[in-house]
Amino acid sequence: MAFLLFRIMLAIQNRFGYEISYDMAWRAKQLALEKRFGKYKDSYHHQPALLETIQSRNPSTIIDIDDYINEKGDLVLKRAFCSFGCMIQAFKHCQPLLCVDGTFLIGKYRGTLLIAIGVDGNNQVVPIAFALVESENNES
Repeated sequence: MAFLLFRIMLAIQNRFGYEISYDMAWRAKQLALEKRFGKYKDSYHHQPALLETIQSRNPSTIIDIDDYINEKGDLVLKRAFCSFGCMIQAFKHCQPLLCVDGTFLIGKYRGTLLIAIGVDGNNQVVPIAFALVESENNES
């Protein structure tokens, strides 16, 4: 990451003859990413619509979205679960064992990405389902 920022700083200096600070290069990179991919906050707002579109195009896909309206009146994604139809069909041919693990999301919005996997007859890992949750707890 730092290498990219130093390249930005060097490019500005070579092209315009102006030295910018590391912080200014970081802000410029963030702005460029935001213009290209949209705001970070919007990705969470688009998640339910994305999952519903996936389900409409893959009828055997199962989704479950848990969201709420906060005090500002914004719709906030709390949890999302998805299992594609092909994953469900593949699990029918797996060994009778399901493994669940999670990893922490360390971006702007915290949470946990959970994934359930099975093992097929060739001892290959088969993804079954995934979920975005607030933390690994009994409720989620």
